[in-house]
Amino acid sequence: MSYIETSPMQHSTILRVYSDKDTLNVDPEYQRMGDVWSIAKKQLLIDSILNNYDIPKMYFHHLAREERIESGFSYSVIDGRQRLEAIWGFLDGKFKLSNDIIYLDDPIIELKGKSYEEIAITYPKIKIKFDSYVLPIINVVTDDIELIEEMFSRLNEAVPLNSPEKRNAIGGSLVKCIRELSEHQFFTQKISFSNKRYQHYEVLARILLIESHLIFNEKLVDTKKEFLDKLASSYKNEETKVASMKGVVTQVLDQLSLIFNDKDSLLRSQGNMIVYYLLAKSDSGEPAKFTKEKLEEFLENVRQNKDFASKATEDEYDRIDYELIQYSKLLVQGTNDVSNIRYRLKTLSKFMDINPIDLNN
Repeated sequence: MSYIETSPMQHSTILRVYSDKDTLNVDPEYQRMGDVWSIAKKQLLIDSILNNYDIPKMYFHHLAREERIESGFSYSVIDGRQRLEAIWGFLDGKFKLSNDIIYLDDPIIELKGKSYEEIAITYPKIKIKFDSYVLPIINVVTDDIELIEEMFSRLNEAVPLNSPEKRNAIGGSLVKCIRELSEHQFFTQKISFSNKRYQHYEVLARILLIESHLIFNEKLVDTKKEFLDKLASSYKNEETKVASMKGVVTQVLDQLSLIFNDKDSLLRSQGNMIVYYLLAKSDSGEPAKFTKEKLEEFLENVRQNKDFASKATEDEYDRIDYELIQYSKLLVQGTNDVSNIRYRLKTLSKFMDINPIDLNN
């Protein structure tokens, strides 16, 4: 029977934990993205520590001996990554204290805008006090990683995780595949929106949902949260099927990487990613018909047609391309609906003279 045990970690001062940072895995599969806190939030945490306020508990998973040998880590951070990285960032001089901090032990002492190094020089006793602050770390021992993933989800219910962050906490084969595909150059170099809150993971989850239909004849559904979550759960232990999907997706991402420029302005939002993916997947011609130039031409036609329609007189209505008007409307509606995806793919494919993949089967 699986078990999970918790106990306070001993000798967990800031300086001790900082010195052991290389033994901490801050990015296990269930973790949320790092470095998402604002500078103001980081400054508030350091303010709280300097003024001896309690801060929320952190939870470290004490790895089994075999895991320690294999990974080189002693612990995985279940909860507390943002706080740890804020503290380490302050120690490393990446940001300074806010300009409104008041040192409660002695309000005459001026800490406003000071860095850790400046405090060490000007107020060495305060530096020692900061270094000696005992972080409230709970040591977690278990023989079942799924209990760790469940703990992470529960701990973060009060700190809203977005959908892809919650999905990432499910773990398993599909989540691992998403993490690996997010390292593809299409995501690291070509698209121009960040992965700060796992936006790249969200795009990949939608792509894999579509592929589960195309490869394994599963029912095609809207690429909405409930279906993406179900996919992550149902494919959690389907390593063979996930490997098949990963191979197909990688090939299409390779093709997309040849089409777009680095940090391309045409790839600045999630809404078009599925359609562009399916268009590239449909384009099997030599030479390729889906090109950046043709896409720019199409989008310019959409823009000009929309402008014309907004000013057209009754006698000019027959010159309006209503197919492009509908395409424009769908871009600002629910782009996760299957009907929306089908229509936009059909319209774009028609313009580029590409025979689109049949999503109806």
